[in-house]
Amino acid sequence: MHICDMGNQRVYLASGGFSQYLYEDVTPSVTINGVTGKMIKSIYTEPGDHDRLPTYSNTSDIYFKVGEDGLAAQAKVYDGRKMKLDFDWDHEHKNPDGTKFPKGTVHVQVYRLNSDGKWERISKQARLMSDAEIAKYGPIIKYFNPNVMFK
Repeated sequence: MHICDMGNQRVYLASGGFSQYLYEDVTPSVTINGVTGKMIKSIYTEPGDHDRLPTYSNTSDIYFKVGEDGLAAQAKVYDGRKMKLDFDWDHEHKNPDGTKFPKGTVHVQVYRLNSDGKWERISKQARLMSDAEIAKYGPIIKYFNPNVMFK
């Protein structure tokens, strides 16, 4: 595993640039359907901790979190450097309105950086992937976890 490769994630400073590495590569980068991504993990996560994906990207369009089975368990999509979509499937999810997404089926949450500089979900209601998202991101998601379902 690489720890100080230029493609690894580091703390992003508001003043611009990264200050230290926080993630290591689990897989090499791949590009499928014009989308570049790789599986990464935090270098600081202890067993039992909840490993989080970064809110900023350095080199990839999408990063994947490693699940307990070694396959991808979650993905974050970036618009430039900023996180915009969270694709999650490693747990059952229930929306406040009662809508449920079974474990293994991707549910999507949309994020934005608000005027206070804090990340927030645009809606409290997760949703299924759109047909356009499945067409664009589906092939790379299936590459990292062939068991994922979209609908």
